[in-house]
Amino acid sequence: MRVVCVLLGVLVAGARAVVLPQITEPPCDSLEAEAAAAFFQDYINAQRTTGFKFALNQIDKIKIRTLPDMEIYKMELDLLETKCHVLDPTPVAACPVRTKAEVAVDADCDVAFIKSGGVLKVTEHRCKTEPESAEDMCLGCPQLLPLNDTNALQMATVSLAAFNNRTANVSISKYAVLEVGRLSTQVLAGGTHVFAEYAIVETNCTTTDDGDCVPLNKAVATYGFCRAGSASAGMAVDCRIFEPQLAVEPAMNGTVPATNSTVPTTNNTVPASSGIMPLLMVDMMLSAESAESLDPVKVASVIPIVKRQAPVAETVAPGGEPAAVPFVPICPGKKKHF
Repeated sequence: MRVVCVLLGVLVAGARAVVLPQITEPPCDSLEAEAAAAFFQDYINAQRTTGFKFALNQIDKIKIRTLPDMEIYKMELDLLETKCHVLDPTPVAACPVRTKAEVAVDADCDVAFIKSGGVLKVTEHRCKTEPESAEDMCLGCPQLLPLNDTNALQMATVSLAAFNNRTANVSISKYAVLEVGRLSTQVLAGGTHVFAEYAIVETNCTTTDDGDCVPLNKAVATYGFCRAGSASAGMAVDCRIFEPQLAVEPAMNGTVPATNSTVPTTNNTVPASSGIMPLLMVDMMLSAESAESLDPVKVASVIPIVKRQAPVAETVAPGGEPAAVPFVPICPGKKKHF
């Protein structure tokens, strides 16, 4: 009997030693939320090799579960496509975001982090990208074309040839189309205009060479990005060649590589920028219940929840009694763009 009592005492003592995690919901515009969101923005742009960079627009929700040796973050983030290609070394903070009139592309993301020893790690993320709906477009705004539009692709080819021939009788590198990012059309003065945005890569040919040209190895090739437009009056092209960058592995220090989950584009009128997140696109967003599966550890099913409330300033009514102050929502956060 004494042995049984001793064992029960050990079990009770062990049970008392278990520390249940605490859940907090800080304001979406708090420093800790902004820091985690900025970390994910840089992480996902570093992971991707095609399309355009994305910039944080709004923090929709944040939940932090605190354990003895780590914190687990779950966040819902809204990002917007910029005009900078992922190969463009321009910092995303300096990249202009596409406006609604230009058919903005939005990315809604569910993200899970672990923070241990002051280091954040992305453990899982799922995003859904889509362009703004047709109802939001203005009369005369650009209309997206399918990426296999013959006329637009032909214009891109001709415009790149014009760029390669920009300097007569001088042997400089010739470039080839690496990726078509976006094709569109717009009715402007003088008729219908066609526009193309595409990335280019240096080849083994020079502008004085004829014949087949092969893109150089990524370790030595330079890259660029072109925007071209055509109308009945002629064609214009503007290409920018990026400065050579040091080779960097896609995964950032202190992160877990993104999962390679792809979903085929289902609408031919969707630009490359809506399919430009092949590492992120999934059939559907995580529901609130399924998001629980993002946890890297299992915890007790009954967890005390502590919600941080926005500070409320006490006011005094004319009669001397404290006046009721309406609750100020702490999420979602402020929109940075639109």
